[in-house]
Amino acid sequence: MTAILGYIVLLAVTVAVFAFVLQPLLSARRQPASIPPARLADLQARRAYLMDAIREVDFDYSLGKVTEAEYQEVRGRYLREAAEVLRELERESSAVDAEIEREIARLQELAREPDRPVPERDGAADVS
Repeated sequence: MTAILGYIVLLAVTVAVFAFVLQPLLSARRQPASIPPARLADLQARRAYLMDAIREVDFDYSLGKVTEAEYQEVRGRYLREAAEVLRELERESSAVDAEIEREIARLQELAREPDRPVPERDGAADVS
C-alpha cells in the first residue's frame, strides 16, 4: 500500500514538472519577436570593431607605421563597411520601433474594450 502511494506521488510530481517545463512551449499567446536580438547585438559589435579599427589605423598612420596609400585604402574600406553597418542598424532599429508602435496600438485597442481582459505578451514588462 505504501509503495503504491509512493508511485502515485512520484507520478504526480513528474507530471507537474513536465507541465511546468512544457508550458512556455505550448502557450498560445507566445509571439516571437520578428527581429532577433542577436542580429542587433551582432551589428553593434561589428560597429564597435570597425570604429576601433579606424582609430587604430589613424594611430598607426600618425606614428608613421603605414604609408599614405595604405592608410587611405584601409581607412576607406573600414569607413565604407562601417557606413553599411550603420545603415543596417538604422533599418533594424526602425523595424523594432514599428513593431513596438503596433504592439502599443493593439494594447490600446484592447484597453478600449471594457469587457475584455488585456492579455499579457510574453516578455512584456510589468508596469506595477
